[in-house]
Amino acid sequence: MDTVLVVDDESSVRRALRKLLERGGMAVREAGTAQEALELVAGGEGISVVVSDVLMPGMNGLAFYDQLVARAPALGQRVIFLTGAAHQPEVHGPIEERGVPLLSKVDDLMLVVDAVRVALLRR
Repeated sequence: MDTVLVVDDESSVRRALRKLLERGGMAVREAGTAQEALELVAGGEGISVVVSDVLMPGMNGLAFYDQLVARAPALGQRVIFLTGAAHQPEVHGPIEERGVPLLSKVDDLMLVVDAVRVALLRR
């Protein structure tokens, strides 16, 4: 079973995504911070895809992505960003430069499940 790591400082968002992804047949691990997520990946948790918030206290999603790719390059093409600020140029510009999908939290969260399925094809 594929494991999705959901990284978001909002527990309600993590819970909602967990329910959707589990209904989609995936196992889910949660991290409330980018640092916690990096520790899970480093601990050999067998993460297949990462869904990460962009705007988080401490380490933001972009810094998290850069560190994640440095530690686990195979995950670089299997990250999906999710944010409420998807339409702000200072948010979506740097994400587009990295070639990572970006979804808005205000859209239907089922899009996240679809994006995860697409990311799983990039093995």
